[in-house]
Amino acid sequence: MIKSGFVSLAGRPNAGKSTLLNTILGEKRAIVTPKPQTTNKSIHGVYNDLRGQIVFIDTPGIHKPKTQYGEFLNKQAYNSIRGSEVTLLVVDASVEYGPGDEYLFSRLKIDHPLIIVLTKIDLASPSHVQAIREQWMKNYPDTPLIEVSSVRNFNIAELVTLIFEHLQVGPLYFPLPEDYAVRLESYINEIVREKIIMLTREEIPYSVAVVVDHLVESDSKVEAYLTIYCEKDSQKGILIGKDAKMIKRIRLQAQYELTKFLGKDVLLELMVKVEPLWRSNPKILKKLLG
Repeated sequence: MIKSGFVSLAGRPNAGKSTLLNTILGEKRAIVTPKPQTTNKSIHGVYNDLRGQIVFIDTPGIHKPKTQYGEFLNKQAYNSIRGSEVTLLVVDASVEYGPGDEYLFSRLKIDHPLIIVLTKIDLASPSHVQAIREQWMKNYPDTPLIEVSSVRNFNIAELVTLIFEHLQVGPLYFPLPEDYAVRLESYINEIVREKIIMLTREEIPYSVAVVVDHLVESDSKVEAYLTIYCEKDSQKGILIGKDAKMIKRIRLQAQYELTKFLGKDVLLELMVKVEPLWRSNPKILKKLLG
């Protein structure tokens, strides 16, 4: 159940749209593409992660035009916005609300999900940001609003999550990275190990390795079979727990988080195996940790 869609960045000139986009695409999961033309859209970047694909369109700043060139730029922006599934209204929270914002508000008519993004919050006082926030919430009372700082990478991941929440299941417009399957396996591994660390105690978290033995993915479901390696029988007993309650807690908590992140059903099968002194054996280390 991969989500995808075109997301335009709209706003006044110098609102921080390009910097925001560069920050999003600078994440470890991002793929930056050239700028091919697709149905009259100027594609500036494609973001991929395990949830799906966001095709970003960075539009010209919307302003009150005084020349034909200004009219042309505004038209380009409006066309890109109309062809999007989601629009980010990027607002510079470090400057006062003024006539340019009023013009933007009066002209920006959107019939699809809109997210207001207050940028440059690191350049303004909290009270100033709050005043800008209240003004835009007044303009769009039922629209989600998020404050971000591209420079400090604040709330960027949360913004991406918010975008995915507003996208629908759809096709991939660009091929996924070749290492997508590796990423998925690694993510499942990390989540299961995280739950082990959170739920067990003492030496257990530092004496286990998690390996994905088999992985099957469809549009609506992920099935993964994993082996948890430990060094001692006593550790195996702790990991499984009385009446297998501990291993069940690990499995259910990992499944819940993976299901929430991937947006599809996740089924995990966990097996615990003792591999004595695996941390001291180079051959076993290579086998378990690659």
